[in-house]
Amino acid sequence: MATLAAAAAYALCAATTTPFTWAADAVTAVPLVTLALAEAQRARHPYRPWLVLAAGVVAWELVEYLARGSRGAHPTLSSMVDALDRHYVGTAALFFTWLCLGALIVQRGVPSVTPEGAERP
Repeated sequence: MATLAAAAAYALCAATTTPFTWAADAVTAVPLVTLALAEAQRARHPYRPWLVLAAGVVAWELVEYLARGSRGAHPTLSSMVDALDRHYVGTAALFFTWLCLGALIVQRGVPSVTPEGAERP
């Protein structure tokens, strides 16, 4: 619970930054570097969910980009994110979701250990 509260507070602070500025880049880099350092110390890596998510986003963007009609009739994910990102609460919610998703994917890469000391599949 304390971790979620810390992530929510961090997301609220991150939402105060202006995109593509030094402050926004720094606030975004801190969780990336933290998780990369934690990940480097493990043998099992959670890359598959990231690849599936990235492939889904790219496929959606391409289908919507190639669809005939207006952007309003066929919005891309980035245009939907822009609609939420216009507001402070929306920005904070998106950043919090990004933090939670990253933590979840990294957590899934952590080997589980049974009481006998053997790894579970």
